[in-house]
Amino acid sequence: MNTTIRDHFSNIRHHETNPTYKEMARTFIYQEFKRSGLDTEFHNFSTTRNVPGSNIIGILKGKRFGTFKDRIAGIGAHYDTVRNSPGVDDNGSGVAAMLEVAKRAKILDRLNTAIFVSFDMEEDDLTGSRFFVEQWLPQFLVSNYRADPSKYADQMKLHGFYILDTVMEYNTSDQSQKLPPIWTPELQRTLFPSFYNAMVADNYQGDFIVSIYREEDESLDKALSHAWQLLSDPLYQMESLQLPISNLTMLIDGGFGDFLRSDHTNFWRKSLPAVFMTDSANYRGDMINCYHESCDNRNVMLTEDNLKFLGKQADALYNSLLYLEETGTASADTIKGIINMFRVHPQLNVTL
Repeated sequence: MNTTIRDHFSNIRHHETNPTYKEMARTFIYQEFKRSGLDTEFHNFSTTRNVPGSNIIGILKGKRFGTFKDRIAGIGAHYDTVRNSPGVDDNGSGVAAMLEVAKRAKILDRLNTAIFVSFDMEEDDLTGSRFFVEQWLPQFLVSNYRADPSKYADQMKLHGFYILDTVMEYNTSDQSQKLPPIWTPELQRTLFPSFYNAMVADNYQGDFIVSIYREEDESLDKALSHAWQLLSDPLYQMESLQLPISNLTMLIDGGFGDFLRSDHTNFWRKSLPAVFMTDSANYRGDMINCYHESCDNRNVMLTEDNLKFLGKQADALYNSLLYLEETGTASADTIKGIINMFRVHPQLNVTL
């Protein structure tokens, strides 16, 4: 992943300030999906300002493809950046982890279909993911599964999607993890007691990935938590935050707007299951100053700890897809064996 980020996601990927590099990144994602054996396509759209955008979608068909028994699971990560930032953490990190999972996705003979998607224009009002959930996904399900457009979420019983955005900042300094000002200690204790206790015990170190989900997304979080616990490297931790309400308007009004800052929000708007994975972006370590700035670059972000942290996420995501399978091969013993066979981070070839 070090090489992937360094060579393909370490410069600005914005349609105005660096369209050439953005197109190169888009082409690289497409080619990597194809090399991974996925049925790959571009999904083109236009923003409200008539700026063209393009999602890249890779499909790994399972044996249940085309039937209502298919329990589709997926991973998504946006590849665009704001106009002035190289976006190594935001979100070259998420794309690199997704590509690592896609490379290994055909190791086992799958029953269920997996979809990998790299969204465009996340930094422009989450536009790419909105078109994905409102346009591409319904058309895909109607065409291939004969699903009723008004009922496909119920008919298909999707496992859902893991959405990765800004996921590689790892910081073990005390008080390196900040929280939104509205998050008083009393609020933390009341709504997220286990998270609060972990933060206090760790003196608010930014040494964890956070999985943010609603009650409807609990099975996705459980799969990820289970896969994470089976991995080694306890220094790299995971915290789960289940939101107390699911209604988006109520979340915003209740001070939870920071939980709705990425592409998972469009899945939730359509009542589709999704988990938001993040390092908390501008609330942690270097990213407090580097979020959407020029210092979100390879010199700052491509450290050994950050890359090992990202590698553990790729391992956990791959094993989460196995855990969600219904083959019986995704037992704890099998997952442990696969972990030993296909661990990402010992082979990172870190160059600092």
